[in-house]
Formats: sequence, C-alpha cells, structure tokens
Amino acid sequence: MRSIADAFAPRCILYSPVLVSCTSFVLSFCMTKQADAWVENLNLLSGGGLLNCDDIIDADAGTLPSFCSNKWKNLKPLIRQTQPDVGYAWVQRKLDNSFDKESDAQDEMDETSIPAVLGPGANFYIVDHHHTLVALDKSGYDDTKVTVEILCDYREMEEEAFWLTLEAENFVYPYSRPAGEDDSLPTKIDFKDLPTDFSHKNFNDDHWRSLSSFVRKTSNNTCEDVYHLDDTCMRCFVRECDKSGKGIPFFEFRWAYYMNDAFNNGDLWGGDDDYKSFVKAYKDVDIDKLGKIKTSTWEEAAEGLIPLCRWEGTGSYEVKLGGALEGSLPGVVAGWNPIKGDDPECDSPACTPTNQQTRLDFI
Repeated sequence: MRSIADAFAPRCILYSPVLVSCTSFVLSFCMTKQADAWVENLNLLSGGGLLNCDDIIDADAGTLPSFCSNKWKNLKPLIRQTQPDVGYAWVQRKLDNSFDKESDAQDEMDETSIPAVLGPGANFYIVDHHHTLVALDKSGYDDTKVTVEILCDYREMEEEAFWLTLEAENFVYPYSRPAGEDDSLPTKIDFKDLPTDFSHKNFNDDHWRSLSSFVRKTSNNTCEDVYHLDDTCMRCFVRECDKSGKGIPFFEFRWAYYMNDAFNNGDLWGGDDDYKSFVKAYKDVDIDKLGKIKTSTWEEAAEGLIPLCRWEGTGSYEVKLGGALEGSLPGVVAGWNPIKGDDPECDSPACTPTNQQTRLDFI
C-alpha cells in the first residue's frame, strides 16, 4: 500500500447523482478538480494540514477531500471494521517493533494512510491496515494522528445494499471460525455479525493470518552470505499488485486459508518430513493475551512453512470460498530461487463507478 507521500498524487473525483454523458463537460469539470487536488496536495506538503475527519463526515459529496486526519481518540468512534479477525501474534510484532513509544506510534502512522469507504451512519469503513490500527488501539497512544484516504462515498446506500456493494468490490472479508476451532477452515458469516464499534477487543484471533504475515518476513543467512541480498530473499511469496497496479484485497487471508488447509491435509505438502516438522513447530507457538505473546515461537513456525510455499504444487492451488478469497494464490515463487528486491508498493484499491460517485485517477 502507498505511503502518505505517494498517495498525494493529483486525482479527479466526480460526484453526480446521474452519469454524465457530455464528454466535454466531464473533462472540463475533471481538469478543474485535478487543479484543486494539486492545490490541496501542495497545501498539505507545505504544512497546511489536513481537515479533521469528524468535520467532514457530514460534508456534501462534492466537497469531500481525498484525505482527512484526526487524533485516534477522536477518529476511533467513526471507524468500522470490515473483517472479524486479525492475527494476534502479528499485531504483537507490530506492537513490539513500531508502537513501543508514543513517538514510535506517530512515526508509524505518518508512513501509513488508511483507505476507507464512507458508508451508512456517516462512518469510515476501513478496507486495509486493520492490524496496524489494532496495534495502535492496544498501545493506548490515543493522541496519535491518523490519516484516512477516502476511496468512495456510499453514505446514501441502505445497509443491505452497502454490504453487498462492499462484497462485490472485495472490500469486506466476512469469514471466520467458530470459537475454539482455531484450525478449522473459515466459513462465511453474516455482515450483521461484524462489530459496530472498533476496538482491539472486538477482533477474534486468526492464527493462520498471523503466519501468513510472518512467512513474508522470515530471514535466511544464505541471502546475505551467498546471494548478497536482503535476508528475507527466501521468504514465502511476493506481494503482488493487480494489473492496474492496485493492491489485491485480503491476499494474506488467501495464503492463510491455504496454510490452514495444508495443516489439516498433509497431502498438500511436497514431503512428509516437512509437514511433520511444521506441525511440531506450530504446536509450540505461544498463544497468550495480546500484549504478552512471544513472537519468536511464531517466527520459528513460519520458517517451517517455507517448504510448503516453495513447493511446485502450490502454484496450482485454488481457494474456492467465494468473494475476496476466491482464486489462486498471488505471488507464488516456485522452487528455491531467491527473491530479488523488495515487494512492490501497490496503489490503494479503487471503487467501481456508481450512480453516486465516479472517480478518475490521473497518472
């Protein structure tokens, strides 16, 4: 996902109750909005500051800015989650690495913009960075300023139509596991079962979602000693952007599903020894309250998943659960070839034009 600085590219957002057929009018209006965006972005970069999110939540569609900002304690009541689970161990890693001090928390959030959809009840429905916000919420640094990127405006939609639209856009992950069944495969839940207020206490713990992040950070000495590359060159997979350069929604959950399935089905592995080795490591992971988890045990378990990730059969695996989970695994790297360089920076996802808003991005 883009950093805040990268996200400040000029764009045109057209708001209209009907689709406009007059091309010249659209282009003229669009160029005006593009110029406005340049002025807005120059103002931001020169220290002019962002509008407060709670000040624009009821603004007319045509006057909505691309970004807004608030202290977390003021923004939190306006935030709604679009997934029921996070990986506690991965949140713990974020807490340990980026939220140890209040200044660390602000540095982390200064590098991150939270993509969100404006929806019913005049709330921001976030479509990415749940783990980061859960870590911030758990840290207690409520005065940390958070930047929100407004993707689209669906405030006028009825509740049912809104959730169906988010599902069609792959902006919601309505899957979870029954309590106490941490290793069963996730199944679909009702949208009404998603919490209506944002708190780190409202998320279930998804062990496999944690592992799907840890496998992206596994280190290997041969990367530096033999290949002279970053020590994560033998990581599980590459984070891919889609063909338009935008992020693939919930791609980590797709990998998490595969790993979960492979834990329950040893035939998905390339070798029985690798499977047994991972099972042993997984049974030793530290499952504790958020804030007390020893992430080193999760790192060890993640290393045991690398043979599964790199096995040639992984590229043919298909998740057939529907919605955001449907499809093959993005970013598969078959064999033991090192990955050169960092993962690409993907743009924020975009909304499909509706009768409420048409959004054009200028590149």
